[in-house]
Amino acid sequence: MASLQNSSGNGLALDMKPKAPEHGLEAFAHQAGERAGALATDIAHTASEYTKNSRAYVKENPAKGVAIAAFAGMLTGSLLTMAMRRRS
Repeated sequence: MASLQNSSGNGLALDMKPKAPEHGLEAFAHQAGERAGALATDIAHTASEYTKNSRAYVKENPAKGVAIAAFAGMLTGSLLTMAMRRRS
């Protein structure tokens, strides 16, 4: 949260430096935000590693990569077809 007064206390300038939460709900929300940010960073890092490893595997085994992609496409298409038929 930003303070509306400058260091002299006359209120003419804004101090935009966020204050650290002191206690209670604000502290809980701050900690939850930090944890969510850390979790998002970990997930992004893990996804990046999986992508890097998958690309390396496909470069080493192109035929298997095509077969896996074809199977995944057929499975997705089948699931979407079944879902659309149930809606009708």
